[in-house]
Amino acid sequence: MKGTTHSIKRAVRHTLLATTVVASLPALALNDVTPNIVGGMPANTADWPFYTQILRANGTTAFCGGSYIGDGYVLTAAHCVRNRTASELNVKVAGFILGGNDGDRIAVEQIHMHPNYNNQTLHNDIAVLKLTRVPTQGASVTLAQSSIDYYAREGDLLSVAGLGRLQEGGTRPTNLYEVDVPLVSDAVCRQTGGHYSNVGATEFCAGYPQGQKDSCNGDSGGPIVIQSGGQTVQLGIVSWGVGCARPDNYGVYADVAVFDQWIESVKSGTAPVQVGYQDQTTLADFVVGDTVRHTFTITNTGSPTFTFNQLNVAALGVTSNLVTTVDSCSASTLTQNQNCKVSVEFSATTPGLAQTTLTFKVDGSTTTYVARVFATATDGSNVCNGTWDKGTVYVRPDRVTYRGSEYEARYWTRGDIPSESGLYGPWKLIGNDPTCVK
Repeated sequence: MKGTTHSIKRAVRHTLLATTVVASLPALALNDVTPNIVGGMPANTADWPFYTQILRANGTTAFCGGSYIGDGYVLTAAHCVRNRTASELNVKVAGFILGGNDGDRIAVEQIHMHPNYNNQTLHNDIAVLKLTRVPTQGASVTLAQSSIDYYAREGDLLSVAGLGRLQEGGTRPTNLYEVDVPLVSDAVCRQTGGHYSNVGATEFCAGYPQGQKDSCNGDSGGPIVIQSGGQTVQLGIVSWGVGCARPDNYGVYADVAVFDQWIESVKSGTAPVQVGYQDQTTLADFVVGDTVRHTFTITNTGSPTFTFNQLNVAALGVTSNLVTTVDSCSASTLTQNQNCKVSVEFSATTPGLAQTTLTFKVDGSTTTYVARVFATATDGSNVCNGTWDKGTVYVRPDRVTYRGSEYEARYWTRGDIPSESGLYGPWKLIGNDPTCVK
């Protein structure tokens, strides 16, 4: 990372970014996103003792990169470990050969994805892996703190390394590659448009306007670093990019400095409980006497496991006949990314606003969480029910219209409201019926 190796590293790093995006960003729908390090050269592995491969527990070929950050923890991209369990993963600290026997291979004990990771935008694309033991090889890297501005300015060269492809559609190298790319301002990066328009809050860009050097598929999760104060400092994590080394399509990296406190909270075991749920939902209007159904879903979006220690469902407004039909949450324990459900049914005897409220608490948090669902009950005078009649017997393939939609009977049915049929109910939704508007 010094002297003549700078230009080599630039080419390699930019390629790595592009590679990462292609393999891991289906939400961005980037068909032209490709994986590999373009324009780079073999890395001096002595400069990268913290480089870590991420691989399947039963595999030998890394699918992402990472960095060892000390105390038995590895830093990588959230999109690399999304929908995976700890038991499915291994890491190889100081592993520089693709599919090789070098490095220290260790199992993963816990996965800590950032609680605000967004798979659609790749904001907060960061994860910390707790290993089952401290590695006996390699060394930890120093992480940026507070702000990237403390370490680098626009145009400064950053170094990125990985085992991604060497060109779009090309092969992957046997040994670690690296490349140097300049830091790009958020304003310049956003001018590219498209998905780049939202870059800036939790990520930064690096690369050349003419392309030629970049990171790519297989490089995701790997480190991008700079020399500062006589030491190597990791500024970012390979996250995504459009294509490999294409003009005006920069590599995008998760900004490590933004997450310094969260990383430390994970390592110290003080990461806060994170609960995901829809706090307010408005359902379609219904007729007095009809049954309304709704399901509340609660997800553990953080690292710490939590258990429900209080859960109540209450009726407000004109809500009547409130019944809890499913409750997989009470006294349940949720690990990261697990969810549970509470399903309710209710109706109304008079027109007005019906409200059902779910209130719950979990251990590890003093917060009282509240989720509300609203629906307006009407007398039916302004509702178009279409041709459906609750007293008529329907059999397959009878068709009816109901409140703006057309339905086909799957089997014998009488009195079953078409819009409440569900996936396996007696009615199959066919499409819209413009003659009957909701």
